Amino acid sequence: MSRSINGGNPEAPSFREASQEHLSGSDAARLRRVSDAAAQAAVRLDNRTHLDEAKYRVILRYFGPGLAEAGYSFVSARPFKKAARGRSERAQEHRDRAVRRSRSRLRHLILATKSDHLLTLTYRANVVDFDDACRDLAKFVRLVKQRKPEWTYVAVAERQKRGAWHWHLAVHGRQDVGLLRTIWLRVVGDGNIDVSAAKSKRSNRSLALVRYLGKYLAKGFAEDHELNARRFRASHGIRVPATVLNLPLEYRGKALTFAIEEVMKAAGRVGFWWEAKDGTAGWVNSWE
Repeated sequence: MSRSINGGNPEAPSFREASQEHLSGSDAARLRRVSDAAAQAAVRLDNRTHLDEAKYRVILRYFGPGLAEAGYSFVSARPFKKAARGRSERAQEHRDRAVRRSRSRLRHLILATKSDHLLTLTYRANVVDFDDACRDLAKFVRLVKQRKPEWTYVAVAERQKRGAWHWHLAVHGRQDVGLLRTIWLRVVGDGNIDVSAAKSKRSNRSLALVRYLGKYLAKGFAEDHELNARRFRASHGIRVPATVLNLPLEYRGKALTFAIEEVMKAAGRVGFWWEAKDGTAGWVNSWE
């Protein structure tokens, strides 16, 4: 099957030209090695499975001009035995995977809402009970949405050195600071809020918030190893774009190449890619 990297647009850069323009010399060299590495991965996969027993799942997400990502995984059709919670011999690997999943979900929500401002809610009192902090946030959100039904947020909690909790929220657009402060004080009695535009020298504000809140999310995992804990909160009903793509047969074992091409077509550039050593999973995005 013949596939056009520039989507048929004669003015769009070709995959090769765009790669040379946006990637450093070392990254361009890595890109040239993708096909060789993918071919080796295909051999390993063929030794383990057959086409009728498993498949690749490729999901493309387009968040707006210049922002796209594609992730893929090799899904086996063979059932596997699941260990009891917390008793798996690969428990640390599973925890690491949980961190990656949570950070991915956080990233998707922030990019989908086009959040570009950071709202911080703090207490004057030393609130150390996380359940209390969660109830306060829920009441704050409920009161804000009574006044602003379309208001959306993505929130991550951070614990200070003294043990007190506070909240970091990614929100979209300029905020009514007076209203938010009034509502927060109504909920907690004594505290403060701060609203600021996300700062970034190299990327857009949404990506800056992804990195900032992702750091606190990872910190929360490091401090609390409780399984299945709710690591962050977000508005209900946020629609995260997702297009499920079928991996053509000629790309068998070359899912990374396929993902890179799809991101290039959607966003016009590729910034970063990663693939598991055995070729069973990978991720490509348009930013660095």
